[in-house]
Amino acid sequence: MNLPIFLDFQATTPMDARVLEVMLPWFRAPANSHSVQHEAGLAAERAVDQARAQIASATGKTAEGIIFTPSATFACNQVLRSFAGTDARIAVSAIEHPCVMETAKWCEAMGASLDILPVTEEGVINLDAAYDLIAGASFVSVMAVNNEVGTIQPIVELAEFCNAQGIIFHTDAAQALGRIPIDGLGPDAIITLSGHKAYGPQGIGAICASPDMIERMTPLVTGGGQQGGMFPGTVPTALAVGFGRAAELAIAERVHDWDRCADLTDRFLERLGSRDVRIAINGNASERIPHNLNLSFNEVDADALLALLPQLALATGSACSSGAIGKSIVLAAMGLPEARLNTAVRIGFGRMSLESEIDEAADLIANAISRLLEKS
Repeated sequence: MNLPIFLDFQATTPMDARVLEVMLPWFRAPANSHSVQHEAGLAAERAVDQARAQIASATGKTAEGIIFTPSATFACNQVLRSFAGTDARIAVSAIEHPCVMETAKWCEAMGASLDILPVTEEGVINLDAAYDLIAGASFVSVMAVNNEVGTIQPIVELAEFCNAQGIIFHTDAAQALGRIPIDGLGPDAIITLSGHKAYGPQGIGAICASPDMIERMTPLVTGGGQQGGMFPGTVPTALAVGFGRAAELAIAERVHDWDRCADLTDRFLERLGSRDVRIAINGNASERIPHNLNLSFNEVDADALLALLPQLALATGSACSSGAIGKSIVLAAMGLPEARLNTAVRIGFGRMSLESEIDEAADLIANAISRLLEKS
């Protein structure tokens, strides 16, 4: 396929070749990890158990607390709905992914009370305001890394506060695996993950929690007794194996990937600067992952800019909100002016990004901006 230069790593990541390598044998084998009356099923069971152990190591959990799901969206839905009864008081940050925000609003419609935790103009949770709002809550959900602006949230502090108050704490860590440590949140925190956000396969996510917390959850679907009944149905062995390997690589290469993406970010910004492109970085300049840049190009509409750049895979916001009418909920929650919202583009770098591609992308963007300014 003749694909554009890929700069949309927050929407999905290309699968690492090392992940695909360990998956391929399980696509060919009759692999049902629940058919343990013969060696084919036992081999699949061992492979899935290893994947659970790899994901547990990445999250500070035990293998018994890893539940595979079809996606992180499914995982977040199951976690929120499990702890949001009619008498529940829940709190989520103002910049959550739609799978958390929309589910929290559904819980509110079902009778739970809902508080929205504000963020600063730099896209970071205001801890003092958050502590005041969540005191007395029963469930709190704050994402580890924002998918649109890349800001890192103070989840360690929030997890510690919630644990001390007896509040259940959940973090959507889909954008965090392989980018920041997520294994120090304590035994009672619940973590949800996505395979394809960390160079693994699409079609698989996970709930990572203590076995005691898992037992308190309510299944979203019913059927067989697989995974303790928490998600009945056959675990896709190949996807689980790939997810486990991706998690293992994410931990082993986190620092290297961080440093390389930081270099690419600096290179990209310097090249834009050399072309006199005026930009504003949306989100905290330091409390962020370098894999994500959300830039407002001050003079041009973002949609018009992207229309001139078919050679680049770029986005203006969350992939799960693409096609929806309206501005970015994240940037609006940060209180940014209308001009910043209209001109914002999300640019992602990752493990497969090349310096030559970064240079070409910066030049293409600069040229497109010049064309639009000439027309205005």
